[in-house]
Amino acid sequence: MINQYKDFFLSEEMIEITPYAKSIIDDDLESFVQIFESYTDKDLMIDPIEICAAYNSARVFDYLINTYDYSDYFNPFRLTLPMVLIIFEREELLIEALDKIPFSVNQFLMMYEYMIQTKDLDYFKQFYDAYGLDSKERKELLKIALDNEDVFAYLIRQKAFKRFLKSEDVIYEIISYHQNMLEYIEPIDDLSQHFDSDDLINVLKIDDENLFRKTIDFLVTRKIDLNAFNEFGLTFFHEALRHAKYASYIYYLFDRGANPFFKTTKGYPSSHQLLFRPSDFTLELSRIIDFEANDLLGLKLTDYDHLQQKRSVKLLDVLLVVKLILNMDESAVYELDRYEFYDLSSIHGIDPFEHAFSLLVFENAQMKERFSYQLGYKFETESVEMLKETLKDVFLYDEDVSLELLHDVFDEEASLQEELMAFAKENKTTLKLTTDHVDINKIGHVEISFLPDGSMEKHATIHSHFIDVYYVYKYYDIPLENIVYAPKISKNQRFLT
Repeated sequence: MINQYKDFFLSEEMIEITPYAKSIIDDDLESFVQIFESYTDKDLMIDPIEICAAYNSARVFDYLINTYDYSDYFNPFRLTLPMVLIIFEREELLIEALDKIPFSVNQFLMMYEYMIQTKDLDYFKQFYDAYGLDSKERKELLKIALDNEDVFAYLIRQKAFKRFLKSEDVIYEIISYHQNMLEYIEPIDDLSQHFDSDDLINVLKIDDENLFRKTIDFLVTRKIDLNAFNEFGLTFFHEALRHAKYASYIYYLFDRGANPFFKTTKGYPSSHQLLFRPSDFTLELSRIIDFEANDLLGLKLTDYDHLQQKRSVKLLDVLLVVKLILNMDESAVYELDRYEFYDLSSIHGIDPFEHAFSLLVFENAQMKERFSYQLGYKFETESVEMLKETLKDVFLYDEDVSLELLHDVFDEEASLQEELMAFAKENKTTLKLTTDHVDINKIGHVEISFLPDGSMEKHATIHSHFIDVYYVYKYYDIPLENIVYAPKISKNQRFLT
């Protein structure tokens, strides 16, 4: 994106569409002021300060920063003025801006973050030594510096930063995302009071097995109990069965003292944590996991596999899978709102079905025009032309009879759906509210039909698993009998039949 951004500002196209560009490029302040004075903020497609940065126009730049407030400036790409100047390598203009403009602490932090990501230590030091950072944001800067070990090492040599090595969130960042920097927190001898096993799930996703082993050794020698239950009622071993990158990680945890025979707090054995893992991963664990183990209902892992292969959907079967994955009682599951259910499922490694976009589909072009006239002010809509161009053959809807909804009517108050019912009844037409199709998202499809008699029908098709079935049943309010469940089973999915 940055290269495209730079190329645009250095292009003839930018000059052609920006009347004041030539005067800035020539650094002709008088000409610029004369042209620019007639523009209001809403007329500005391109801020002249960015053109100054692109062409090193010092006189116009000085005029702008002394005339206008750039202390909290963001361009449409969320780039700050200091970031723009770094992109175009205008260090002299950057120093002038830092000396004259009272930038917010957040702007300084974003500037340093960009330097850490794109420049070397000497460049960072030049500016940090001169301008520093508010003490309240130093810990945040240290966490950002974990992406550049040279800068990180430089900062922790300073007393103001070294103390943060004992901070829980800095320790967490190193253990979870920067395991190659564990040496910096080597002196810490007890982590047992700091972290629950669910805090350490990212460790299980490390790609390098040697680094994984090193990290586990680091944790175990600092009193992390691999058999302790976390707030979700799972041990670290259970979490590993759900999230580990490789099956060999499970064996290493066993070697370090993890107990494969512990059940979850709701009585599910280790084998059941593998429900959504692929076949090769599961079968590699046959020497350590008892696939014949029963839960409190007497069900084995294969029983849950069989449930998810059924084409007929029963709420009891769906709830059995949901309760297993969330390790919760049925009453607790029902109490979850949509966002709580989504977040919990995601924590456990399963992101429920979410549509990418929603459409209104009309019977004909005339009805589409009538809707825009009667209800366009209540519904934020847009042509589907861009979707059709982007998705090409997998976009199944006719541009003449469909509109994209820019807000989520599926998740909005019922009054909006009532408006659609009233429109369908008044105009004796059928109107459909539909999500993106399975050809796009590979998971499912939800559709509400608003009928001429003023009623509505809700339907869904799910091709994934019972978590998504429950999600659309509960949170999209689709009757279970109107959900078509047709799981698409790839050969690496694990059905131990």
